[in-house]
Amino acid sequence: MPYRLSILLSSLALATVFAAIGWDLYGQADKYFEIALVSSSARIRSVYAAQNEALAQRAQTLAYSIASNAEIQRLLDEANETVHAGRGHNKNDDDMRTAHVRHAFQEQVEYQWDKLHTRYEVQHLQFLLPDGTSFLRMNAPTCFGDTSTAVRPMLASIVLQKRGSLSGFEIERAYAGVLGIAAAERTLPDGSERHVGIVEVGFDMGALLNSLDKQLDTGIALLLDSKRVSDVMLESYWPTIGTQQRFILAANRPEAKDWLKAGLLPENGNSPQGHLFTWKGHNFHLIAFALNDYQSLSDPQFSPPGTVLIWRDITDQAKLLQENHKTVIVNTLVAWVVAQIFLLVLLYALRREWERQLKQNTATIKNLLQHNALLLDTAADGICGVDKYGCITFINRAALTMHGFQLKEVMGKDPNELFYHHGSDDHPGSAKVCPVTQTLEDGKPRESEEWLFRRDGSSFPAKVAITPIFEQGQRNGAVIVFHDITEQRNRQEALLHLATTDSLTGVSNRRHFLHQLDAELARQRRHGGKASILMTDLDFFKRINDEYGHATGDAVLSHFVHIVRQTVRRSDIIGRLGGEEFAVLLPGDGTDGARELAERLRHAFENNSTKVDGTAIACTVSIGISDLLTDDVSADEPLHRADKALYAAKAAGRNRTELYDPAWQRPDPEDGSKGMDERRCER
Repeated sequence: MPYRLSILLSSLALATVFAAIGWDLYGQADKYFEIALVSSSARIRSVYAAQNEALAQRAQTLAYSIASNAEIQRLLDEANETVHAGRGHNKNDDDMRTAHVRHAFQEQVEYQWDKLHTRYEVQHLQFLLPDGTSFLRMNAPTCFGDTSTAVRPMLASIVLQKRGSLSGFEIERAYAGVLGIAAAERTLPDGSERHVGIVEVGFDMGALLNSLDKQLDTGIALLLDSKRVSDVMLESYWPTIGTQQRFILAANRPEAKDWLKAGLLPENGNSPQGHLFTWKGHNFHLIAFALNDYQSLSDPQFSPPGTVLIWRDITDQAKLLQENHKTVIVNTLVAWVVAQIFLLVLLYALRREWERQLKQNTATIKNLLQHNALLLDTAADGICGVDKYGCITFINRAALTMHGFQLKEVMGKDPNELFYHHGSDDHPGSAKVCPVTQTLEDGKPRESEEWLFRRDGSSFPAKVAITPIFEQGQRNGAVIVFHDITEQRNRQEALLHLATTDSLTGVSNRRHFLHQLDAELARQRRHGGKASILMTDLDFFKRINDEYGHATGDAVLSHFVHIVRQTVRRSDIIGRLGGEEFAVLLPGDGTDGARELAERLRHAFENNSTKVDGTAIACTVSIGISDLLTDDVSADEPLHRADKALYAAKAAGRNRTELYDPAWQRPDPEDGSKGMDERRCER
């Protein structure tokens, strides 16, 4: 092994070991940091849950205590009786009596409300009738008479049960937060109990968050879904801070408002999640989890109405983590440098021997490379070698020239991606059926004609031979030898063109046209349909040759073919049968369409003289038409019918079209025993 390579590999291995150790230590620092954050998050969530549960129990206890008060029960009973007794009488009188009872009710509990509000931080106190209709909100005295059982499952449960008490988070018309709800039941003189109403108590959520902040030194915010708020709460009682999607119900630190506007807060907290972000030079760890209400806790299919956000400033912890990272990196680098120096000293003793071996091997390889390069570069054919994975290992100058690549662009690449695609056209084929791939798989030599691609995307046909490479009984690759056969194919195509095309006009010659006509007859016998044929002959063409010469006659023939090409469709087939006689095969066209096309052709040729050296040579054409029949055995039969129609056009005065008439098969009474096929006239 060469000395430098040994040093490189040894150093690389040593660096890899120390990198792995450093990476592990680096990851452990991150892991401990994450564990500390997770532990802190769990503790904070636990404290929040405990405080929230305690607040809910406190609200429930307070609501039950108020609902158990005899005076409250009497007032609720009186309010209920006043509302129900007034139904069916004068509405104005009913409203006045109800307002009077409500005012008296408010005066009775005003002192208790002030005490609850100032001493116990109660933010919401509501008295409802047994059916859930709000009779009096002490925190919103002007808001009453609404029934929200349809959107408040906890209230609906109390209304349905008519007894007991519940607590939890819920959104009310004029309040959102932790509520305690208790049914008020009044004992009657006969010992029975009557459900007279419902008492609701809600605490100030901001006070709860401030209390948690003092305990945990954390920022806390409660976010509510704007749609859930707008569906239940009256607009005048909506939280004042928020966006179109979320409101901030309560927050103990002002940065929550800025983060919400900046879009830094997570979309939702249905699943507990943590976030690390930087704000104004400080690092924060934010915990988001669901703010569950009574409905989402009772039925998991309902989404929570909001999100609880708890964050801590972890700038100091982040700085400590960065310092730990630096310490790990520095210590790892120092240890690696010491070990690297020791390794170099150890390898130095072997350097002389390795240098001798390196020089000897280099000389041998150099001679071999020069010999192989000479063989490859002097070969006229393209030669390319691939390893067992199909990647190019060597390529000669002829191959690079044919493909237009540089050596550095192809070495180590898959030839299928560069210039070798299996297929007979200009589109890449599947590598699975590529002969090179097959040879690499089965070890069998192959020869084929393929299309090879150049760097610019053009392609050329080539004769390709693939031979497998065996080393010590194992297939280790293959050699591809190819040469360009473009000229050979061009000669073949030129010969084919000469064999099938009229040299003067460029249309099909008689032999090729008859072959195409036979093919159309076979198609018509298999699939049905219709087709027709035109037989054309230039009128008095011999006079043009005699008067102007054969060169002018050839110009007239070429001009006629030009008119035909402009008149017929691309799918129609034109053939020169001999001299000035041409035929046009019209696949898919019946005799009606053929007659119309023939007339257009006749008029176009009549009205477009041939210009030869400034002289206009006028000429006309006669056309015979016949359709193709399914019982036609060969091309001679439709040609014979069209020829009869052509001679009919000649006999009728030329410069006209005639459709073959089946009656021409019978003797003509005016002609005696002679049929139309026996009539001939001067062309």
